[in-house]
Amino acid sequence: MKHYTTILISAIVMLLMPFGTKAQNYVPFPDSGGLWKETYWWQPSPFFYNGIGDTYIEGDTVINDTVYHKVYNLRRDVFCSDSIISEPEYDGALREDTINQKVYYRGIINASDQLLYDYSLEIGDTLQTNMYTPYYGVYVTAIDTITTFDGVHRRIWYLDSEEPFDGWPQIIEGIGSTSGLHGGTEPYWEGWNELLCFSVNGEEVWRSFRDTCYVITDTCATVGINETVYSETKIKYYPNPVGTSSTVSFEFNQIQTVDNYLWIFDLFGQKIAHTKFQDNSLTITSPSSKGLYMVKIFVNHHYYTFKLIVSN
Repeated sequence: MKHYTTILISAIVMLLMPFGTKAQNYVPFPDSGGLWKETYWWQPSPFFYNGIGDTYIEGDTVINDTVYHKVYNLRRDVFCSDSIISEPEYDGALREDTINQKVYYRGIINASDQLLYDYSLEIGDTLQTNMYTPYYGVYVTAIDTITTFDGVHRRIWYLDSEEPFDGWPQIIEGIGSTSGLHGGTEPYWEGWNELLCFSVNGEEVWRSFRDTCYVITDTCATVGINETVYSETKIKYYPNPVGTSSTVSFEFNQIQTVDNYLWIFDLFGQKIAHTKFQDNSLTITSPSSKGLYMVKIFVNHHYYTFKLIVSN
């Protein structure tokens, strides 16, 4: 009897093993409605970006009897994201091999498929070198799982890079990478492309560690950021406009963290001042030169951005 019980238990274990040891179900890219809010870098800049824009999927096309999803890109003004400086342009086409967990991209310059992402990589595997991974020897150091805002569990791959951040960029299942849809999975030195937010059909799915979908120079996004995204912390600051070398007061309805910071930048990205604070009120001195400045605050684990007008 014991012999048959052992066989039965072994059989049950063998039946369950494919489900218990197999990796989680593959999470594919969206076939429509995907939107990547990105920053772009191409030359030295006081910030980590020179431009911002949207990359999105819209419509399908058939190439050699294979269906591809069409990808478009539009560019926005870094000082006002409401202003579109480059109308939507066709960027290329994307197709996905969900069985082998690979994503291919066919750009307008290179009219052949290039491997964009390989989601079957294991720890220690080296990324295939091509136009999207131009550096040799980039390999996977760790694989983890995150839960995105839509409740989906997605795998995330960390690479052997320390610049600009450890493990950068990370490859995220069904999203792309922290460099954007095709910003390049390689280490960056003087600058880099970056994915700020990813959404599907208007619903935000993922946000970067910056915890905002906007850049610090975006004066048009100030009201939207503070009222819709960070409503749990109320910040009041006055006067604005303010005179040169004058007092500006900030009041917070709640302070839940010890390490809170305030920075002032000019529109060239130069840091004018910074301070650390812990209290519900803060007083600073405005810049000595008139002009438009950006105030960035990190409080309660969130970033807030304001514009400060300094006049005579």
